[in-house]
Amino acid sequence: MSLEVRQMRHVIALDEHGSFARAATALGLSQSALSRSIQSVEREVGSSLFVRTANGVEPTDSGRVFVARIRQIAQLTDDLDRDLVSERGLQSGHLHIGGGPYPAQSVLADALARFVADYPRIVVRVMMRDWDELLRRLRAREIEFFVAELSTLGTENDVDVEPLAPHPTFILARRGHPLAGRGPIGIADIFAYPGASLTRIPPRMLEPIRLAQRRSPDATAASRVFPALEFNSLDAIRKIVLGSDALMVAPPACVLDELERGRLVALGSEPFLTLRYGIVRLKSQPLTAAGVRFFEYFLEAERAFTEQEQELLERWRPRPAPHATASASSHASARARRKPGLRA
Repeated sequence: MSLEVRQMRHVIALDEHGSFARAATALGLSQSALSRSIQSVEREVGSSLFVRTANGVEPTDSGRVFVARIRQIAQLTDDLDRDLVSERGLQSGHLHIGGGPYPAQSVLADALARFVADYPRIVVRVMMRDWDELLRRLRAREIEFFVAELSTLGTENDVDVEPLAPHPTFILARRGHPLAGRGPIGIADIFAYPGASLTRIPPRMLEPIRLAQRRSPDATAASRVFPALEFNSLDAIRKIVLGSDALMVAPPACVLDELERGRLVALGSEPFLTLRYGIVRLKSQPLTAAGVRFFEYFLEAERAFTEQEQELLERWRPRPAPHATASASSHASARARRKPGLRA
């Protein structure tokens, strides 16, 4: 038996629509052409596949079995066609994506390093902006998708947002900073020093920061501009913090080299300073072949980044200073000695 995929699709369409008229319209054929095609298949198969009813046609028992089998063949053919188109699309072309400053200089960069090595003929353009600017560029079809802060995108009905794992951060300073060695500090302790931000701070973070600053008992700290500096270059922010008393906030994986060399120290953390990203796409804009493939690379890089992060958080989490622990133990012992019934 030798059937063309075209004929198989005719049989499937007739089974789905239950009428020669409706199936012919869906296929863009005349009813007579569709009828001749079905008759040709039935001759090849050696049995009737459909019987006429008052409402149209229904498959025979052998027709149901035949349709089930050729659906599998048609699906495999569609998958093969899609794969071939995708592979041709990956031989050349362009990929335009966006990222907030943190993901663009961490996870996106990790994914791109592998992607451009595997697909050297694709030209990749990465736009690094804050979330609101990236949303405008997405709607203008200048990028296929972007990865950025998602807390302000909940009411946008024209986009799909896929949340990613949260990334905790540390408050960081140079070695020898006045706050270093004091043990874990909180946001209320930082306002006496300049704050350097890699990106515009989203409202969900900025509101508790402003509240803590207003409550500061230090009038000078309460009136300090925060952040004192915004610079969307991670390298530049690191240099500024290493060369001054400025403070920065970042996931440990973004400053791992400086932590290991002792040039930066983790002072503390706050739950609301956790980075929350999402992958944002337009509902009406399907991804290109290059976009689909890079999406896979990005998710793999994100998983690896998150796994590494768990180890780094435990390794570099600020601990109470040794002298503070010893002092606390000394005070506890002194209190115990003063209690009635206890002897030194």
